[in-house]
Amino acid sequence: MNLFLVELTRLRFRRAVVVLVAACVLATVIVFGATAWSTRPVSDAELRQAQEQVERDRDSRFFERELARCERNPEQFGVQEATGCLDTVGPQVDWYLSRPALRMGEALHGPGLGLITLLMALLMLAGTTFAGADWTSGSMSNQLLFEPRRHRVWLAKAAAVAALAAVVSAALLASFWGAMGLLASGRDIETPPEVTDQILASSGRSVALIAAAAVGAYAVTMLFRSTVFTLGAMFAIAIGAAAVIAVIGLSEAWLPNKNLGAVIWDGTRYYSEPPAACLDSPRPPKGVDCSGLRRLSLWQGARNLGVLLVVAVAASLWSFRRRDVP
Repeated sequence: MNLFLVELTRLRFRRAVVVLVAACVLATVIVFGATAWSTRPVSDAELRQAQEQVERDRDSRFFERELARCERNPEQFGVQEATGCLDTVGPQVDWYLSRPALRMGEALHGPGLGLITLLMALLMLAGTTFAGADWTSGSMSNQLLFEPRRHRVWLAKAAAVAALAAVVSAALLASFWGAMGLLASGRDIETPPEVTDQILASSGRSVALIAAAAVGAYAVTMLFRSTVFTLGAMFAIAIGAAAVIAVIGLSEAWLPNKNLGAVIWDGTRYYSEPPAACLDSPRPPKGVDCSGLRRLSLWQGARNLGVLLVVAVAASLWSFRRRDVP
């Protein structure tokens, strides 16, 4: 416990880490401010004109045909039940406004997801910077003089990184959604209870995901003893993972963003080639799903990401215990 507190203190006073935490706070403020500004209310006259246009468009035959198709097979349109088809395929008031109204459900998948992504990236940088600085400055050997049991040092540092990432992300996500709730209340916008439950659940999973990602970045840096290598690896995965998976011929279920989405949203969908029976027949065979959409569950995404984290942690810890420390 004392070693963990020492590492936590060292982490808190690392200048680069302080700057990155400040950047997390600034990112939260910017995302909230941009959302509040872009969804500010429109005039009553513009709103009335948009509502009249929606009513005219919903009387068209094209809308009636698309609505019927959605009600017969709602999953092809990305909705779970036929009752959600009207808000999916039909014209919406927002389509005819100069800016959309604030909707907490849409904010969860828009600005909310953007904030989660920014926090994850910045706190991963904090984890790799914390580890890389010890190797660059040569202070790692001095630290091992006070605690020669290397695995304790490695674990204490990892625990400090995880604690910082979890506390910062939890505090900022809670502040963001609390401010969003006050903003919606001030505009007389009601948030459905199911949306509130989704926000709480996804935020909780995101905090755990961000903490795990920060530990993963720390582990990779401890393994290769270079902040630059970890930054390059993060960039390569973000840019080239999709291309590599496509070349190898693996399913979209292995894409990092799909697995991250599965954890954040309690499952997500990805595209897979339909069965051969769908390609050989002009009509979909009975009982065969020819949409090509498959579901990646929360547990599948957590398993795939967890395997990568366990491999990185195990390799890093083994290397730290076995290799010479300059």
